[in-house]
Amino acid sequence: MSPSGRTEHVTFLRAAIARIEAGVPAADVRAMRIGTVTPGPSPRRPGAARRGKRLVPLGSEGLDGLLGGGLRAGALHEIVPETARDEAAASGFALAVASRCLAGSGMLIWIVDDRAASESGDPYRPGLQAHGLDPDRMIVVRTHGADQTLWALEEALRAGAFTVLAELWGGQHYGLAPSRRLVLAARARGGTGLLLHAGLPGAATLSSGSETRFAVAAHPSPHLASAGGRMPIPGQAVFGVRLDKLRNAATDFDTSRIHPLVWTPEQRCFHDHDLSLGVAFSSADRSPEAARPRPQAQRRAKR
Repeated sequence: MSPSGRTEHVTFLRAAIARIEAGVPAADVRAMRIGTVTPGPSPRRPGAARRGKRLVPLGSEGLDGLLGGGLRAGALHEIVPETARDEAAASGFALAVASRCLAGSGMLIWIVDDRAASESGDPYRPGLQAHGLDPDRMIVVRTHGADQTLWALEEALRAGAFTVLAELWGGQHYGLAPSRRLVLAARARGGTGLLLHAGLPGAATLSSGSETRFAVAAHPSPHLASAGGRMPIPGQAVFGVRLDKLRNAATDFDTSRIHPLVWTPEQRCFHDHDLSLGVAFSSADRSPEAARPRPQAQRRAKR
């Protein structure tokens, strides 16, 4: 192929990708022909791809402001534990977000990898209800290996406008190409994909086409007085959430900022945790290690 021919193809592909990211219908992109593209700046503008899309407010003033009003439906969102010790917190946050996306109606498809289930347990009905989820409006799919998990997630997103939560163990089978397939599947049918990375702490090594990526850590919660008043008991679950990625962000944001979010299952929403209230610890919890929330302090949806 001549150098001019290669340049023409590259120009065409760049323009097609720009139109896809700007939300141009796939039929219009397929109708484009090489030789009809006029080189020029990308039509995408900061925040343009988020306009006209259904948004799901999380309830946090800080995060919703960064997200332009809420989590975008018909997109792929990633959730990762900040460290290996935060996988329970990341799982709880993912289920709480799924509950927000359902808004009390609709069906949740939960895809559980066998390895993730062996490490963190199976779905637990009382825990699901504590997250505002109705187990009777849920389909649980068990998979064996990352390839099956990614395939099941893509097929579930293509099946209809469902909320789909998938637990993916490890990241060796996941990258930009698989994520783009998931993004296109979610965009085609309006389904919301929540991809929870298990066994993969941190987000720095991930390269994907997801709309957002949240890094989640366990966070101290206010203690409640016990019946006898001697030993305080853990209060509502609090998650330390860091927005690591946001496509088409209207403004720059601090990826290192941690947003402490309290989950209220009765209202099925988050709200910002007021750090000025402080955190009460019992006399037995004075050490730095004890100050970190214990796993049982998080509302678990597994056993």
